[in-house]
Amino acid sequence: MSFNSSDVQSVFSGNIAESWEQKSRYIGSIDGNDNMMIPMIKKYVTSAKKFLEVGCGTGKLLKQVDSLVDNITLTGVEMSRDMLQQIDISEFNNPIRLINDSIENFTSSEMYDIIIMKQVLHHVVSRKLVLEKLSKYLTPTGVIIIMTPNEGYQNSIIPFNREKDVLGRINDAMMLEYISDLPLQVEEIKHVNTIARFSSLYEYFMFLYSIGSLQKIFNYREEYEYALELITVFKRLFSKKSQFLVDFDYSYIVLENK
Repeated sequence: MSFNSSDVQSVFSGNIAESWEQKSRYIGSIDGNDNMMIPMIKKYVTSAKKFLEVGCGTGKLLKQVDSLVDNITLTGVEMSRDMLQQIDISEFNNPIRLINDSIENFTSSEMYDIIIMKQVLHHVVSRKLVLEKLSKYLTPTGVIIIMTPNEGYQNSIIPFNREKDVLGRINDAMMLEYISDLPLQVEEIKHVNTIARFSSLYEYFMFLYSIGSLQKIFNYREEYEYALELITVFKRLFSKKSQFLVDFDYSYIVLENK
């Protein structure tokens, strides 16, 4: 059974949205750089006039971009109203527009110099259709920057399945297939490996829940709630100290017009 954008929307509302910026509390420590998005954006942002983030969440990345440059118009699209409500637009120096919608339903009369999808594409059902839509909103010299889990992400725990991956991971070959018939080409791909240390299974399970991965494993259907109840019932057992390492492998992909 497939999922749709409304299923994803329901997951990223309520408690998940309210505690979104505290999700890293479940990780004991991290080795490596777990966020290369800002260095990637810095390569292009100085000449950009219009910036769009798809799945802007609680606005953390938008705020970082706002502090990097003046005279840029920011647009954030987010399907979770609960997340959008946490953004205080009065704190921004540049003009900002927030849109409560899914990328599948989003339409725009604007063209953008930079379009960002950070940790979003693997939650999308029709990836090729979404990339095709975004390509139509890209200025001639614009770029789409994507951060997504690749085939190495948690692969030692949850094996990667190219045809039907429960975590929605995307490898380079899949990305090339998505854009093969689109007016887009790869300008750059960076692979980044980060090692996260968890102090117990309980912390690991709760981290998966806090980022929507537990829900994705169950195709965003209500069955994930039963899994969460099971984790809660056996919290004492799962909380026994048993430190283990998890690979967080990400791809940073820059797409441009052909």
